[in-house]
Amino acid sequence: MAKQNSSGRIPELDGLRGTAILFVLVFHYITQQGPTPQGTLAHILQRAVIMGWSGVDLFFVLSGFLIGGILMDARSSAFYYRTFYARRFFRIIPIYYLWITAYVLAITVAGTRIQSLSNSGIRPPLDFAVFAHYIFLQNLGFHGFGGLAGAWFGHLWSLAVEEQFYLLAPLVVRLATPRKLPTILAPVIVAVPVLRTALLYWVHATPGLVTVLMPCRADALALGMLAAALWRNQGSRDWLERNGKKLYAFFGLLLTGVALLWIWAPESGTRGMQTFGFTWLGMFYVVALLLSLLKTSGPIARVMRIGWLRELGTVSYCVYIIHIVVNVVCHAVLLHTTPKISTVKGAVVTIAAAFLTYGIAKLSWVLYENPLLRRGHAFKY
Repeated sequence: MAKQNSSGRIPELDGLRGTAILFVLVFHYITQQGPTPQGTLAHILQRAVIMGWSGVDLFFVLSGFLIGGILMDARSSAFYYRTFYARRFFRIIPIYYLWITAYVLAITVAGTRIQSLSNSGIRPPLDFAVFAHYIFLQNLGFHGFGGLAGAWFGHLWSLAVEEQFYLLAPLVVRLATPRKLPTILAPVIVAVPVLRTALLYWVHATPGLVTVLMPCRADALALGMLAAALWRNQGSRDWLERNGKKLYAFFGLLLTGVALLWIWAPESGTRGMQTFGFTWLGMFYVVALLLSLLKTSGPIARVMRIGWLRELGTVSYCVYIIHIVVNVVCHAVLLHTTPKISTVKGAVVTIAAAFLTYGIAKLSWVLYENPLLRRGHAFKY
């Protein structure tokens, strides 16, 4: 069974976090060029990583498991809300606000110059859609960013989903008894794909909106919380330990479904993915999580303990925020073009951008994020 290391972290969970950001990083860096001719190496690579965006779903599952677990453990604390939100503030807000403010200052001071240098020729906007990021409302469909703003903000909808989840989860855990919590979470998991289907077929909502709304992605978060509740129930954990083979068999079934989605409905905006696919991916990732914790000598846990993968997981938050802009800037400065992987020079610059992204994220972790994280943990439950 997985154990915490001397720093209090569970290595397998860091590895899962590293896997999630690796999926997202590879997906964006390989697909950012746009469609490439069939039969080319670039096209083959793009098809291979076409579901890398689902690393976000793994992040959601991990958030549900970790945050839900923390809340369950501290449920009776007199400082329950104060400590939770103080710790979340120091972990999430400083680097996130710094990123938004850097954009606002850059466009205010040099917006015209940036437009003249950009490959898109689009003047980066500075409007409510930008400022909505400060209050985590960017997933409500205000704006479809392009150009530099798209690289800066387009992927941050997932942070809004998580922050909105943080508003609801503490209240649910505080009010529901541990025994009743699974009976609340299970109906949510069932209801969310029904909600997405209704929005698509009866309300005719756009696939882009269905992808980013928090209620439409609550199944992965609820699955993570349900896994945390099962993990903390001794009877459930004993059953899982006794039935490892069944859990592996279920994982195999889910993996088969993921393969079918990869063949027929791999993109996040496809109907198959938006109706039941997101939920299927959430179940796949939550079973992978449980197996990595329960079967520490198994193949999943061994992969998750790989050192560089755990290291990537440690710095994943900053990597997620900055990685697209770093790639765009590297190609613009070095090659005077938009990101490409279909040329040797473009591929080399893309790889260099990945290493630069890691380097910046590592410095951010050492000098900025980790000290702030320790300050947040000064608040005790």
